[in-house]
Amino acid sequence: MQKKSRVWIAWEIQRRTLNLSGKLDAQRAIFDDEDRGFIRYPLSALKTLWVLWKYRGGLVFVQFPSMFLAALACFMRPLLGYRLVVDRHTDFSLELMPQNGWKGWKDRLILFLSAYTLRKADLTLVTNSEMAADVEAKGGRSFVLPDPYPDFSPASPSSPKTPLEILFVSTWADDEPVLAAMDACRLLGAEARMYISGKMKQKFEKAAASAPSNFIPTGFLSDEKYFALMSRVDCVMAITTRPSTLVCGAYEGISLGKPLLLGESRVLREYFHQGALYTNGTAVDIADKLREFATRLPALQEEILQFREQSRRDWEKRLAVLNAILEKDSIT
Repeated sequence: MQKKSRVWIAWEIQRRTLNLSGKLDAQRAIFDDEDRGFIRYPLSALKTLWVLWKYRGGLVFVQFPSMFLAALACFMRPLLGYRLVVDRHTDFSLELMPQNGWKGWKDRLILFLSAYTLRKADLTLVTNSEMAADVEAKGGRSFVLPDPYPDFSPASPSSPKTPLEILFVSTWADDEPVLAAMDACRLLGAEARMYISGKMKQKFEKAAASAPSNFIPTGFLSDEKYFALMSRVDCVMAITTRPSTLVCGAYEGISLGKPLLLGESRVLREYFHQGALYTNGTAVDIADKLREFATRLPALQEEILQFREQSRRDWEKRLAVLNAILEKDSIT
């Protein structure tokens, strides 16, 4: 299999896709038609079918989400004869298990398509061992490959200063402790200044209007401004309650040598095991952990630089193993 016959298809722009497709020498076909409303699905599907036709007999990667992109690629695979790798950095099935309560026909459809894509893809890329176990249990074949680090030069360790500056990498989603972060800033007062990235959702506007002055929404930032801000702060906070998820903000922070404040999930503790503190997401605990950052900052900076170098080497070894699998005539 020649690398030039590789293509990576996505229906939205995500940093993992941009970084990983380059590492795998795959041509990108990104159809970001989100602003077209419902018509985006048939439009993106038609564009995808044309690309799948062009790469018949080749190696196709698809980004998951989109669920519908992955399902379409799985359906067409036996007809066009390509090998299919689904990059599944989020596992919807874990969030929609029956014990969490069924939410209607849409969730049932998601679960059906999720299971279908796991069975029909030749290989499913995931970011951690929990997701890999879920894939294998549902009849798929998994390969663990965390996100590659963006190519940045890390900052040198610096002395603690007041206020401590934090970048909360956020999409203002329900799985992120946005309101708790506001309250933590109230508790910290002049001790800390927190910037929160991302476009604010309407339901947070009332709370944000009365947020403390050290809680600073940035709005949507260009990559240049986003990484300039990240390079300036003392630490990066990226917290989600989503299960089995390695957060993108953590990789970005590590690439710039920034210590991390993360959630308490097992996969986060296991992977980001140096240069990080972990929080249960309550206001009091977030404030306590940020005070700990202020006292341990140089040591945590040294730890994250050590982790960055070791995990980068480990990642390159994983990539080599994956390429050896992909270059065989048959993945399975």
